[in-house]
Amino acid sequence: MTSELQPVPGAVWTVLHVKPRCEKWVAGYCRRFAVPHYLPLQRRVKRFQRRNVVSFLPMFHGYLFAPLTVDQRALVLDSHRVVRLLVAEPEAEPQLLHDLVQVRLLETAQETNLLTVNPELTAGTPVRITSGPLQGLEGVVERRPGVTRIWVNVELLGQSVSTELDAGELEKLD
Repeated sequence: MTSELQPVPGAVWTVLHVKPRCEKWVAGYCRRFAVPHYLPLQRRVKRFQRRNVVSFLPMFHGYLFAPLTVDQRALVLDSHRVVRLLVAEPEAEPQLLHDLVQVRLLETAQETNLLTVNPELTAGTPVRITSGPLQGLEGVVERRPGVTRIWVNVELLGQSVSTELDAGELEKLD
């Protein structure tokens, strides 16, 4: 039961941090127990021996979103696949819902656009180039003028989604 992305009376939107590669299992568990949830999926196409194989993988590895009541929190934790619950503060819940609505729009647009999930890159962020001729070089993002890329930041997770790849892949340094 995929949830509408809006406030739910008596429930707080919560980020479920799940064990590795258990996102779809926890979504199924929520579906079985009628717990509303949202698992953004990313379309991946791989080529195997002249055939294109389409799969749908979680957009944010290790995370699932759900408006949970106190009873539903206990039920979800009983699955033994949820590591922890990141409960949104009341003032942060509208921002989380706004971010999730934007992610859902990008999710529906992936029929025509390629989506990639990247760490949040803002001015002043230290990064490392992970591919191409400059692989291994480190630097700092200064500004991003004239970029034709759409970024959606999910601040609670510190990640963003883009609809286009760079020539050189960047990774955020800690």
